Amino acid sequence: MKSSTESLSWSNLRCELFPWLTQAIQSLGHPTMTPVQASTIPLLTGNKDVIVEAVTGSGKTLAFVIPVLEKISKRLYAEDDEYEPIKRNHVLAVILSPTRELAKQIQMVFDQILVYSPQDDDEEPIIRTQLLVGSLGNVREDLDKFQENQPQILIATPGRILDFMSSPIPKFSSLEIVILDEADKLLDFSFETDVIRILKNLPKQRRTGLFSATISSAGDTIFRTGMNNPVKIKVNTKNFLGEQQNAPSSLTLSYMFVEPSEKIRTLLTILKEYEFKKVIVYFPTCTSVKHFYQIFNYIVGDSNLQFFSLHGQLTTKSRLKTLEKFILGNDVNTKYVLMTTDVAARGIDVPDVDLVLQIDPPTDPNVFLHRCGRTGRANKVGRAIVFLNNQTQEEDYIGFMEVKNIFMTELKSPVLKFDNLPKKIRKYMLEDRSRHELAIKSYVGFIRYYSKHIASSIFRLATLDYLGIAKMYGLLRLPKMPESKYIKNLPIDGWLGDVIDMDTYAYSDKLQEKSRLENLENEKQLKIDNAKKRKELKIKNEAWSSKTEHKESKHDRKEKLKRKREAIEKQIENEELNQEETQKDWKDMIRQKKKQKISTVQGSFDDL
Repeated sequence: MKSSTESLSWSNLRCELFPWLTQAIQSLGHPTMTPVQASTIPLLTGNKDVIVEAVTGSGKTLAFVIPVLEKISKRLYAEDDEYEPIKRNHVLAVILSPTRELAKQIQMVFDQILVYSPQDDDEEPIIRTQLLVGSLGNVREDLDKFQENQPQILIATPGRILDFMSSPIPKFSSLEIVILDEADKLLDFSFETDVIRILKNLPKQRRTGLFSATISSAGDTIFRTGMNNPVKIKVNTKNFLGEQQNAPSSLTLSYMFVEPSEKIRTLLTILKEYEFKKVIVYFPTCTSVKHFYQIFNYIVGDSNLQFFSLHGQLTTKSRLKTLEKFILGNDVNTKYVLMTTDVAARGIDVPDVDLVLQIDPPTDPNVFLHRCGRTGRANKVGRAIVFLNNQTQEEDYIGFMEVKNIFMTELKSPVLKFDNLPKKIRKYMLEDRSRHELAIKSYVGFIRYYSKHIASSIFRLATLDYLGIAKMYGLLRLPKMPESKYIKNLPIDGWLGDVIDMDTYAYSDKLQEKSRLENLENEKQLKIDNAKKRKELKIKNEAWSSKTEHKESKHDRKEKLKRKREAIEKQIENEELNQEETQKDWKDMIRQKKKQKISTVQGSFDDL
């Protein structure tokens, strides 16, 4: 019975490769295939579309690079007349990537192999690649370079290649194959429209390959990619308990409960005490990377630790240059620390990364595995640690990830060093007002980041330790924000320590400070002017008020006179009625007397 190593030998590959490709694989130190390579290469080299879901670090890049180069080699080097010559400006392969860094890395893998390919008269590889990403020149320059070098393989991000395809110069009618690396990201809402437009403009008679560690999250969008009867390849692994999981067995996943105010001390202690060659530390936002990168370079006076900053607010050239420096770092006495955001979470393959640290879990749980997968690649041992806020519902995150077949073990927090860290950070802040402004931006950015977690029942704003996090970011004073309503025992005016005079809190940059002082004087004058206006307005308001009172008293007098007049009129009316009644009574008395007289006379005649 053959061992697994023997069965994964390149000699057992179920398809024949061009000799130069076989030589390149052996020379680059790949003695055996990985399971995903053994499963994918024969299908994609043939006439099958594939959907490949394999654990991070399992060798997916080589699983599509080899088929792409094999197909192009058939077109260029085949001795029979099965294929017609490639026409000028015709593209044979397109590889799409969601990030510029990953696109650059894919190109590096291609170029490493192409060193062993047949060369032209100028000793340059006949098969050529071209990188199409934003911020590296413009589309016109890309087109000029394309016409000059005539590359058969385009490695691109969706936005740039769409602009590139709008030109009539590149021709895609001869296209053999298209690859979507990190396909779940390319097919989510942020890229989906562009990617579908690209695929619709490519020939239907082509091979298509979708690759990712979490391809299932792409859902029904997969069916819009134009694949014909694709074969799905899924490669999982098992952890030490024998449970199926979506992480390589060489990767140890751990979580650590940490007090928010002690996260930076914990991080620095790990960087100081743990044995590693290269580590990637993930922060929630670009501003937090900038903020802590500056702090670490100011505070950590350790020549054995070299820090690199990589985030989305850097230019593309700066990002690629930083990544290259981190990759090439090889001093045995130095620990290399890459501080980054999720811009470096997908597909980046950096040799010798044996530790990944996450200050906070990502807002999207699918990104968690991509972050961790920057270590433990190609069967090398690696460890990934995520910090969880202590005494919160974040402990439910462990069970939440187990549902996704991601299992973690608890790691106890180390004995903390850097006891004087808070004092050093405060001193750092007081030296330059701009540092505190960046700290506030980082703090507010984190609160917004935290509110966007998909698992909102676990990551709740109401249970967050706002004061602890503010101390972690080194704030002197809390900013005013709606979330402050959740803070218990809110400090007076938000001060987290001794009150400082904000009027004298200066920028270290002289021009910036001069501008601030000028604005401060203008603001003071504006306050004085506003105070005068308020005083004048108060006087006007008082005059208006007194007039109103006068009007009201006049109205009251009128009402009083009216009531008095009505009372007099009523009295007069009553007197008239009484007089009328008296007159009536007097007339009745006269009548009665007259009657009495008449009756008396008549009586006297009766006596005659």
